[in-house]
Amino acid sequence: MFLEAVYKPTSLFSLRRSDATNPAAKSLIAPSPYSIKMALINAAITFKSFDDNIFEMIKNLEIHYNLPDYICINNCFVKNQSKYEIKTKKSDVDLEKIEGLAFKTTIGFREYVYYSDLIKILIRVKREENIDFLKSLLMRINYFGKRGSFFQFIEAKEYIDNERPSGYSYIFDDAVLNNYNHNMIIFKMDDVDKNAKFDNMNSYSKEKAMRVSKIYCFEYEQYRANKNFTLLRKIK
Repeated sequence: MFLEAVYKPTSLFSLRRSDATNPAAKSLIAPSPYSIKMALINAAITFKSFDDNIFEMIKNLEIHYNLPDYICINNCFVKNQSKYEIKTKKSDVDLEKIEGLAFKTTIGFREYVYYSDLIKILIRVKREENIDFLKSLLMRINYFGKRGSFFQFIEAKEYIDNERPSGYSYIFDDAVLNNYNHNMIIFKMDDVDKNAKFDNMNSYSKEKAMRVSKIYCFEYEQYRANKNFTLLRKIK
């Protein structure tokens, strides 16, 4: 069965790709499965209850996306504050000039995504009793990805059968490769490793994060582009 959550974007969205650097970071066009599961875990800890069974349920969710007909990706240069480091010999540096400086200003490249309409997130649920619990978590989430990428929960809809609605993204595999006969764009997105424990997702833990990359296919084409933006249009 499937659970569909509908959100209204209330600000620009940004979530840099996992392979991006801090000075130059392109954005994904949708929240990664990892970021959605982190949001669900945070909502469970904050508003509900949380244990190993809930973590395992959230960790193993399969997630897909149905995005608006048009997506505009804006290119921006922003100022960042980075830690001030002395990379030369102390004898060659005038310490009086840099005394008290904790940060220095640098320039970074960022992308911010504008959605023309609502976005839909489809979650495959294995057990029916988890539906209501997931609904209670999804309605309490107000941002995905980078802090400040706000979304407003609109509604949640259940699909009892195993036929998922049309218009959703696909995970790239041989079946998708053999059956596709039109253009698509692909993004490498992070998901939770199947062997991960809660400590591997806990920001306060010293355990290393365990992530796995999945290739998601979106039925879009580049419609317009220049140095300031890229406009994507859904293929129908």
